[in-house]
Amino acid sequence: MSRQATVPIPPYTRIGRPHLDSANIVIIGNGIAGVTAALEARRYAPNTRIVIITEQIHPTINTPALKQFVLGKLERDQLLAYPAGKERAERIHVVTARVEYIHAQQKFVELDGGRGFGYEELLIATGSTPRGFPSHLPGRNFDGVLTLHRLQDYLDLRRRLHELREAAVVGGGPHAIETVMALLQRGIHVHWLIRSATFMPHVLDQHASETVIARVRRAGGASVYMETEAVGIMGRVGMVAGIVTKQKQLLPCQLVLTCTGTQPACVLAEHCDTPLHCEHGILVDDQLRTSIPNIYAAGDVAALQNPQTGTYETRPQWYAAVLQGRIAGAMMAGREATESFGVQWHATQLGELSMLTVGNPLATGNDVTELVDTSQGGYRRMTLVDNRLIGYLSLGATQPDSLAIKRIIDEGLAVRDITKALLKGNFDARKYLSQLRSRAAHSILMPQKGHVAVPNPPSQVRLLPVTGPLGATPSLTQEQAHYTEPLPARVQVSAYVNLDEEMSPFTGNLPTLSKPSASGGVPRSPSKRRSAPRNLWSYSNKMPTVAPERNTKEEVLDV
Repeated sequence: MSRQATVPIPPYTRIGRPHLDSANIVIIGNGIAGVTAALEARRYAPNTRIVIITEQIHPTINTPALKQFVLGKLERDQLLAYPAGKERAERIHVVTARVEYIHAQQKFVELDGGRGFGYEELLIATGSTPRGFPSHLPGRNFDGVLTLHRLQDYLDLRRRLHELREAAVVGGGPHAIETVMALLQRGIHVHWLIRSATFMPHVLDQHASETVIARVRRAGGASVYMETEAVGIMGRVGMVAGIVTKQKQLLPCQLVLTCTGTQPACVLAEHCDTPLHCEHGILVDDQLRTSIPNIYAAGDVAALQNPQTGTYETRPQWYAAVLQGRIAGAMMAGREATESFGVQWHATQLGELSMLTVGNPLATGNDVTELVDTSQGGYRRMTLVDNRLIGYLSLGATQPDSLAIKRIIDEGLAVRDITKALLKGNFDARKYLSQLRSRAAHSILMPQKGHVAVPNPPSQVRLLPVTGPLGATPSLTQEQAHYTEPLPARVQVSAYVNLDEEMSPFTGNLPTLSKPSASGGVPRSPSKRRSAPRNLWSYSNKMPTVAPERNTKEEVLDV
């Protein structure tokens, strides 16, 4: 379980439960997951009282845009994730306070100053905290040592850029390399310190790492130090003068930026009269339910199960937080959400180089096949099991459709006919999905046992599964489907979702949530999760778990 330094909790008995203010839905945190959940709950429940409790003193920020802000391409007002006054317009009350304790049995939260707030449904969306330098590192408190994480950090960085000649960036992940590229665009020389032997060692192989590092070096103005750690920071009159490495090098700089990752801010998991299950984040199921009824978690603090490994892990990406917020909001408003989060993915732009990783491209095992292509100045790697894609890595001038590839992995689709296109990086997602849609429509028009006929599916739609309860009418309009008898138990039918919405990961046009079930659902602990729904395009057998340590077949294709 994640543990953080905590403040002693005052006796909660001093708060009289009958004297509390209360709301139907209380959300802790006004990051993108929390605010999205509030807006989604309002959409489904127009008369519900919704309250957001946050320590943050500014509106919700579009955090992926912060590096563009540092470059001067955006102003502060353009950083808002939603228009100013959106919460007020939607009658969402925002309380500026710190939540210190959750009284799950009596269903209220204790705020700083001895105040309290009752709830019917509670969402923990407290985000994450940066790791930064260890407390024992000499010089970590000098002026000019910044840990980039929040808006205030970027405001501080932007104020310093005009007098900055050299900077040191510490970290070996996407956040670090994006920071390096942003500084290079400002003409600042960068010393980049990476602790491991390769860049992003958990998702990039040796060749991919060397490709990325070489591209950074060619950009000019960057000195990259592999297998290098900072052991101290030198200062002059309290200001940064340089950084000292474990190789006893002194690298001169006026600024040190730490981008060494984050950890979920899950202190409230322990500050609860019934402690929440927490391991590298608060454990949740695919409906964002925690181990305690009526309490949800979403965003960077939530740990979801990886379908390939079975382990629980956080997903600290903007798109994931938005999607989780929408599902949590719908659930708290009484709507049953049936989304499956599937595998992780990450996409970023490094100058002229696009990088995409989906699933587990470094998987190994006797049943795993690797396909590699290095043509056209790019690099692509596919990892397959039984003709099903389980991992994909792409580096090149253009980026394949990330969500389409993620969907292929999540649904276990065969890739024999599209292997060449995926390896060459010219995969036409819309054409492929259109063909699948046509096949699915054909199979529905000629139903077999257990299938429901749906005539004339409209254009530009895809079919999503909705699990209906015994005897319940499925979520289709009368014009879309005709039934002659009640559906058998656990049958899956299809609801329509606009294809264009699924292809836009950062615009907020996420897939529409499925219709609620009649039962309303009962909160369960993550250990009792139901399997993710599979649609008409999926295979009946689940993708096998990847073995961690075995020999691997590798093929280099030049087709």
